[in-house]
Amino acid sequence: MVRTSLSQLSEFLHARRHGNDVEFTQISKDTRSMQKGHIYIALRGKNFDGHSFAADAVDKGAAGLIVDKFMNIEVPQLVVDDCFTALGQIAHYNRERLTAKLIAVTGSSGKTTVKEMIATILQLQGKTSATKGNLNNEIGAPLTLLEMDESYQYGVIELGASRLGDIAYTSAIVEPDVALVNNVAGAHLEGFGSLENIAKAKGEIYESLNNDGVAVINNDDVFATIWKQDIHQSILTYGIDEQSDVMATKIVIDDNQIAEFDLTYKDDSVKVKLPLIGAHQVKNALAAAACCLAIGLSLEQIADGLQQVKVVAGRTNMIKLNSGCRVIDDTYNANLASMKAAISLLSGYKGKKILVIGDMAELGRFSRQHHTELGSFAAENGIDQLMSCGEESKYAFEAFGGEGCHFENQQDLIEALNNETKLDTTILVKGSRSARMENIVASLLEQEQQEMKASQLRGN
Repeated sequence: MVRTSLSQLSEFLHARRHGNDVEFTQISKDTRSMQKGHIYIALRGKNFDGHSFAADAVDKGAAGLIVDKFMNIEVPQLVVDDCFTALGQIAHYNRERLTAKLIAVTGSSGKTTVKEMIATILQLQGKTSATKGNLNNEIGAPLTLLEMDESYQYGVIELGASRLGDIAYTSAIVEPDVALVNNVAGAHLEGFGSLENIAKAKGEIYESLNNDGVAVINNDDVFATIWKQDIHQSILTYGIDEQSDVMATKIVIDDNQIAEFDLTYKDDSVKVKLPLIGAHQVKNALAAAACCLAIGLSLEQIADGLQQVKVVAGRTNMIKLNSGCRVIDDTYNANLASMKAAISLLSGYKGKKILVIGDMAELGRFSRQHHTELGSFAAENGIDQLMSCGEESKYAFEAFGGEGCHFENQQDLIEALNNETKLDTTILVKGSRSARMENIVASLLEQEQQEMKASQLRGN
């Protein structure tokens, strides 16, 4: 963060300071990663109390503490009413002193990929901070801001939500120069109750835009018109189906499911070939491009960045086995929209196509309906075989009605799948985080390593 002191924060937070004044450039909530000179903030959670680790933090070199009760430790302390609230306030205090352009991104699916696309583009232009992994909640977003100081030129902050008000809180802290809702789909329906509530929650990101900020709108999303009604800042639209400011034309998908297209803005265009698989990545690329155009980058700079994007672990990551079998690791998370995108990707490959799924979580009363729709969609799109595991995914297998099997446990599924890793076969593995479908991919890779070792021993 920008160098500050406990006395400055004491005045800003109306908090009580004990001990000497201390200047610092970093706040840490975790004693396992903190370094000498950091300030330790003692957060509380359902199953933990950070105050219990305050002494450990001091032993590891903490220069001071932010606590909600005075600790009997010889170290400077700032006593606040609530450490969680203080974390957000301090992050916003730091944000107000930054000169970096900040882009905030949310959406039901693809937001992490879009974040990574934007970060890759911006890193080629200047020092850039981006949300690590999926640390996009009410703690992760402030911590990302607190990593930034005046040397940064850009920041990309991913914002997630599981209920109304989550993004309103984090976006108010970030106060972005550019805000994006990538899309709206049936994720976390159990918490939101309806698709309309999800759209409302995601749309909260536009409420805290700077007065001279830019709202980036997915014109192809059914809720685009609703969002536009409440936005008073500049709007930049993107889309494929609807006429928009930023568009993709002349889209070509090759046999490896790599997309090439013309990225167009106003009267200019540039050719882009994405290094990621899947036609759905074109829309993600448009979202990233629009955000970067909103802060003044050129089409050429954007195209250069897009063509250097790296695959994000667990998100349509292609693995080629020695047998010639293709395994697509898309295990990070799942909702109906992202499942359909994955199935559309799988359907584009030649040869045998096997879909391996776990449950889509947090769907509440919509769960059976969404899993059934998933199975029907797979059947309609030429998937040859479906293997499922989980209480809810059995409805997908029943609706699929074709070759495959529903398994009671992952081990049985793995054993059956190991016999399918053959030449000219594509296997796509996907499910929600709770389904732990990454275990399936890991087992396939382990099986291949064992076969290679056995082959080497036979050769000797």
